[in-house]
Amino acid sequence: MTLSWLAFGILAAGAGGFAAWIYVRRELPIPRRGLLSTIRGTILVLVLLLLWDPRLPGGPRSGSGDGGWVLLDASASMSAVAPQGDTDWASALERAAELAGEGGQILLFGEVPRIVQLDSLGSVLPEESASRLTPALARAAEAGARSVHVLSDLRFDDPVEAEISSGRPPFEVEIERIGEPVRNVGIARFELPPRAESGQPLSVDVALFSEETDAGDTLRVEVWEEERLVASVGLLPVEPGLLATATIRLPPPRDTGWLRYRLLVSLPGDSFAPDDTKSAFTEVDPADGGLVLLSLVPDWEPRFLLPVLSQITGLDASGFLRLSGDRYLRLGAGADVGPPAAEAEVREALAEADIVILHGLGAGVPAWVTETLADAPRTIVFPADPDGARASGVEVLPPLDGEWYATPDLPPSALAASLAGADLTGLPPLTNILPRQTPSTAPTPIPLQRQGIGAAEAGLVLDENQGRRRAVVLASGFWRWAFREGPDREAYRRLWAGVSGWLLASAPQEGIRTVGPAQRVWSAHDPMEWRAPGLIGADLGLTLAVGDSVVMDTTVVVDGAGLARTRPLPVAEYSYRITRVGEEGSLGNGRVESEGHSLELLNQAADISFSGSDEADGGPANRAAGPPLRTHPAPYLLILVLLSSEWIGRRRGGLR
Repeated sequence: MTLSWLAFGILAAGAGGFAAWIYVRRELPIPRRGLLSTIRGTILVLVLLLLWDPRLPGGPRSGSGDGGWVLLDASASMSAVAPQGDTDWASALERAAELAGEGGQILLFGEVPRIVQLDSLGSVLPEESASRLTPALARAAEAGARSVHVLSDLRFDDPVEAEISSGRPPFEVEIERIGEPVRNVGIARFELPPRAESGQPLSVDVALFSEETDAGDTLRVEVWEEERLVASVGLLPVEPGLLATATIRLPPPRDTGWLRYRLLVSLPGDSFAPDDTKSAFTEVDPADGGLVLLSLVPDWEPRFLLPVLSQITGLDASGFLRLSGDRYLRLGAGADVGPPAAEAEVREALAEADIVILHGLGAGVPAWVTETLADAPRTIVFPADPDGARASGVEVLPPLDGEWYATPDLPPSALAASLAGADLTGLPPLTNILPRQTPSTAPTPIPLQRQGIGAAEAGLVLDENQGRRRAVVLASGFWRWAFREGPDREAYRRLWAGVSGWLLASAPQEGIRTVGPAQRVWSAHDPMEWRAPGLIGADLGLTLAVGDSVVMDTTVVVDGAGLARTRPLPVAEYSYRITRVGEEGSLGNGRVESEGHSLELLNQAADISFSGSDEADGGPANRAAGPPLRTHPAPYLLILVLLSSEWIGRRRGGLR
């Protein structure tokens, strides 16, 4: 008996003793209480057995007679052309048919594993965007496989996870490599500035990978602006696992508006086409001024707020942090962080912005900052003290200390639809509350309570006056909501989606395009997302066309995060038009592209080894390992029958 089963025996004895103690010591003495305690104990033991989840004897409940499974890699890398002219996929199909003919069950794996019959295998194409072995091994284990034969080029996305999570698998695993290293060059990265100015040259960053190249080979790189070749350079190949990077300078754009740039790479004898082309869009001379954030005090809030607002609204975002004197540090990452900006540049950016965010507004700020606040039609203000709140139009008292939590039940407000799907329980606390001096008629979408009890204070105030809209934040520490993945970050996003939607729904928004794609280039494997922050809960009509042919004409609903989603589309360039259902006119139109770019060959062939099963280590060779107990219906049915029997016995004996 192993230690695990010894522990199970101890727990099972404890469960039986507990059931007997309940009926002997805690319940009234009734007839047949011994039988009832036995039933209760049996139920507890069955639950423990399900938690232990042993494998059943007698072979698999599905699959072939001998329990052998064939795991066939259906990722895009299997379409690479071998030196002899056949694809790796064709070789894999022949081998899979041979193994399945011997009694094997075929399981395709890529993103999600799925079973396929041998007679329909010929209609399957290797189009999966990833090659994940771990879920396929888990699927085979749950189905009671006794042996697994993996057919793959070994370019797994989860090689370490597959090897570690499997440990000692309950079956024999044999991995057979299909194909050899192929001659290839691919695009790992193509970065184009999201916005550009006419008359100004552009710079793009590219990163390429290659393998099986020869001395003297050159990787040919071409950049096209729409149908015009604007750059052609050659790069030296690199060893597998490394990247060849370059910055390519392009001439000024020939047109304004959204322009598509394509990066093409080539190598004589390239065996894999899906990674040779990648697209990106840039907007030349955009009409709107975007988002501009000015932080007057160092804090974590701008670090999280600025990218979230940019993603939600689709507006270009820039930020500045006040240093000493009239110098301001540009906020951002990588190339966005440059030399300090002068005051004149900051003032000009704020004056042209569609949405102004002022962080740390308080006593002692320059007069031009308060003038900017008064002139801006849409603003978000984070006061640092009562003087800053007063400049924002809200009279407050000195700040309150302690930890303040959002109430789970929110009152009706302009943000109610956005926050309806957010989980506000368990969010990190906020601090430094600026309590309002007198009750206000302005909406209070985020009430806060100290330690979760007592009188509520406003964490955020939405104020509209003479066509100008202003969100005044009276609490500090919202960035903590975005610090952790999961519902906290989703609540943070929904909060600012609601705020930005309320701002953009104001009257003075001519020229601002609030509805459009979240990005212009999508993978053909991913659903498309559309941004509409000012139209939360609205029904939008969406039409997508290739040339004059309409491929999608549907109605979508904008969720609380200001997003609508449509299904993945085949590789093509599409034109779109968005309308509001029941209204005339267009809310947005333009171009998007669904591309089939693959990074499958960026992964190197993995060297995975599995520990042997019990049979491989001299265990009982005649033992037929069946499926796990949790996959069989019998224990669940038996528990239901026993629970019903105990309930009937208790009721007849006068117990509840």
